[in-house]
Order: sequence, then structure tokens, then C-alpha cells
Amino acid sequence: MALKNCPLVTTPFASDVIQHKTAPRFDTSVTLAGTSLTIGWIEQVLKNVNGSKSTLIDWSADIIGVGQGFCSHIFRVKLTWQGDDTDNHNLPASVIVKVPTMTKIIDGMDEVAKDGHMTSMTDEDRGKMGEMWLPFAHSNETVSLTFLNGIQDEQLAVPKLYFSQEYRNDKPGHGCLIMEDVVRGTTPNIVEGMSEAQLLQAAHTLAAIQAASMDEEEKLSKLNSIPDDFYNSFSTMVEGAAQQFHMMAPEFGFEDLFPKVKWIFEAETLISIMQYPEKKGLPKGLTHGDLWGNNLLVGKDENGKPTGDLLSIIDWQTAHAGFAAEDFGRMLVTSATGELRRQQTDNILRAYFDDLQKNLAKRGKNCSLTFEIIKDAYDFNFPFAVAFSIMMIPMLLMSPLFVDESGKPAAHCVQALMLRAKLAMEDVIELKRLGRC
Repeated sequence: MALKNCPLVTTPFASDVIQHKTAPRFDTSVTLAGTSLTIGWIEQVLKNVNGSKSTLIDWSADIIGVGQGFCSHIFRVKLTWQGDDTDNHNLPASVIVKVPTMTKIIDGMDEVAKDGHMTSMTDEDRGKMGEMWLPFAHSNETVSLTFLNGIQDEQLAVPKLYFSQEYRNDKPGHGCLIMEDVVRGTTPNIVEGMSEAQLLQAAHTLAAIQAASMDEEEKLSKLNSIPDDFYNSFSTMVEGAAQQFHMMAPEFGFEDLFPKVKWIFEAETLISIMQYPEKKGLPKGLTHGDLWGNNLLVGKDENGKPTGDLLSIIDWQTAHAGFAAEDFGRMLVTSATGELRRQQTDNILRAYFDDLQKNLAKRGKNCSLTFEIIKDAYDFNFPFAVAFSIMMIPMLLMSPLFVDESGKPAAHCVQALMLRAKLAMEDVIELKRLGRC
């Protein structure tokens, strides 16, 4: 029996299978959970993109993005096609469908707020964030992927964008991206920390992206700038974050560390860091803005374990015209162990610089940078990376990726992420003492 307009309700962090099977045809008006997108519409979009006359005869959908999935519902839609495909249109067997929503980040903040040490979002805050952030993020991801898909370079490890629909505030669930499904990919193990090989692969890809996007002012100008209100929110959240750190890991001495790094959460500090490339006259390129392990897809070995082979960089919602030092700071602070970060930062930045020179030369462009310029920019940006990481750790630890059977943050996850934060905070204090930031 066909399901007509079935809402397919799921929890925000669920990975439940949503499946529909009716042969030889089904009700095309069935929608993906919490959205206005029908399976019939998705079918037609893909056929139009590929110019195919095939017919969709079966489908299923999973909600993925088990972490916060912060500003989107993300679905993996599996598709079975039948019919005339003699022209090799190659309709995809599965796609990723991404729909803007605040549901997951709101639920995540509500969960953290339950212990009383951090406040949840007010209805006014939720409305503001929805109005400001969702159109901003959706547009930036569309612009970024459209630009990167137009560059013929196999080193640009990003998903293919099949279709984008504009986000509209007046129609909840309206607006989406339909993208390539990198089915072979998995994310690095964040608790254990990204490996040196994974970090070097990311540096290799960032060099290709930066080289391709430098001197592309017209295309970069289509990206939205991060509004100042985003930075102002940091200083209001730091007290709650400090309480969470004291409560979760009292043995790490955060009570003494937080007062010494309070300046990194001030809007003036964060805005100054973001203005650094322009003040220094550094060439701007396409900067991801949220480059951490869960936004990287790497290969899997025969046991399903992540390898060092980078397949794709995903989630370009915070992309903007910036400098690569920002992406390296975010990735190293959040997703590498503090020990590996301390040992390998210079090697990773040198590998990036070497690749950047080669990629620029291949494109007939001159490299005006030196390794010292890149390292200076990384150090100056480091407080921003630490501030952002600290704001996110309590919410991350409440996600299914990091909780135990009781639903509480697993002890080994708390230890790993809190140690990472402690070492990063110590390094910010030292960089400040040396006048490097």
C-alpha cells in the first residue's frame, strides 16, 4: 500500500531507515522527513540534470549526519532506475539531499543546557539565527560547490552538486542541495585524532583549492561575509562553556586557564583576527571556515577503518573569502591530538606551501607568499581556532558520536577532547607571551 504524504518522523539524531517499496511504481508525493521535498520531485530533478528517460522504480532514505548535523537535515537517498539508458546518462544510485534547518543545533543546545550550566536559546535567538544563518549558509555552500565543480582538477576533492534550490524563509523545509554521495567515504576518528597522513592529504587539497580560487575576486564576492553578530555571541557564551569544562573535567585545571584566555572570546579579538589577511595584503582564496574531521571523508580499509586517502571535503556552509591559515587552525585544534599538533604543525604548513607553489605555477600564477608569512598568519589565527573549538566541545560531547550506553558523554571521549582543549589553551597563552597573536 502506498504511503501518501507520510511525514516520516524521526528524532534529530536518529539514523533510522526510512523505506518505501511498492512495485512497479509508488506514490511520488511522499516527502522526506520534515521537508517539503517529494520523491517524485527528486526523481525529476535528477532526470533533468542527466537528460535521462529512465524511471525510478524503488527508493529508500536514511537520515545521516549523526553528530549535530548543525544547520541541516541530511539524507542519503538510494535510487533504483529502470528504462532507456542507452546513452549512458549514468543516473546516480544514491545522492545526498541537504535541507537547511535549525532543528539539530537547537536540540543540541537544549541538551547541553539541561544541567543548568549553559543557557538554551530563547525563541528570539532562534528566530534571529534562522533568519541570519540559514540563508547565509545555504547560499555559501551553493556558491562554493558551483565554483569548485567548474574547475577541472582531480585534486579538488569536493562532491559534485547536481542541483540547488534557493532557501526561502517563508516556506519551512524549502531549499535544498542534491549532491554526489561519496559512498566509499567515512570520517576520521576524532577521539583518536586525525593521523599525520590525513592531515597532509587535507593540506594537499587545500593547496589546490587555494591556488584555483586566488585572484577570483568576482566569484569570491558572491560569498556572504560572516556577520559581526556571530562574533558578539562568543563573549556571552564563554561563562557557560567554562562551567561545562569545570564540571566535565575538573582535574585539568580549567578554573585557572579560562581567566587567562578570556580575551580570545571577545568580539574585538575575533574580528581583528578575521581582518588579518586584508590588513596584511594577503591573497584571499576560497576558505572552508569549518574544516574539522567530520567535514572530511576519507577512504576505508577492508575492516572499515579510516585510511589516509582523502576523498572529499564536505559542508561548505561557512565558506568565505579568506586565508588558508584559518582552515588549518580549525582542523588541527579540533581534530588532531594536542601532541601531534605540536609536533607536526610546521611540517603540515610546509607541505601546504610546497603544494601551493606547484599548483600556482601550473596555473601560470605567481606565489607572493613565503612559509614565514603562512606561519605568522597561522599563529595570529590560532586564538580564533581555540575559541571556536571550546564553544563547540560541550555540544559535541552530547551527540551520539561521543556518548555511552547511558546517554552521557563517554569518559574516554571527555578525556581526549578536554586534553586537546587544555593544550590548545596553554599554547594560546604562550603565543600571546611571545607576541605572535
